[in-house]
Amino acid sequence: MKTTISAFTLSFLLVACAGESSPGDRVACPGPECACTGVSCLCPLGYDCGLTCDALEGSGCQLACGEGTTCTTDCGAEACDVDCDAMADCVVDALGDTDVSCAAGSSCDVTTAGDNADLGCTGSMCTFEATGADNEIRCDMEASCTVTSGRDADVLCSDATCTVTVADEGDVECAMGATCTVTCEADCTVLCRDTATCMVQCPGDTEPSPTEGEHTCVAR
Repeated sequence: MKTTISAFTLSFLLVACAGESSPGDRVACPGPECACTGVSCLCPLGYDCGLTCDALEGSGCQLACGEGTTCTTDCGAEACDVDCDAMADCVVDALGDTDVSCAAGSSCDVTTAGDNADLGCTGSMCTFEATGADNEIRCDMEASCTVTSGRDADVLCSDATCTVTVADEGDVECAMGATCTVTCEADCTVLCRDTATCMVQCPGDTEPSPTEGEHTCVAR
């Protein structure tokens, strides 16, 4: 029986064997283009990197996403630390401790179910869905943030535009000219100061209403 290999398949095999790729190509971490030392990996300028933390030997994982990169990180239940540099596009999916920092001009989409997430968005566009408890979330320097957090969250929106939804015992602070729209699913406190503009929707309200100073919501 004769086996036929198409020209396309042969071309693919030759490229794969050569192990060569260029900026913009999708590459795996660890790999030749995405070097890892222990549990720490670096996605170089312009590459599209994918990291699955289970592929690394050791506890936890770290990924530095260089300027202009695209990074997708599947942290699983491992502790996860991702730095998203300027103009990078980062997606993080995690179940354990999560620490994500998004620099100016970047775009971050983070989904984490672990407690004690530490998420920062500086001058970037961020969507943070952190359903665990005791999260600390910061948006500043003209960032645009959409935040959903579990109970006992601390959310700071400073000189940024933020749409925030918090569960029981959430604390939201809006400062330095921020624009905040806050939905409290249960008891929460919203502090609106330093020329910030705030709209708050408490449990039982049909829509957000403007507020100044400290505003407390109580579940009905």
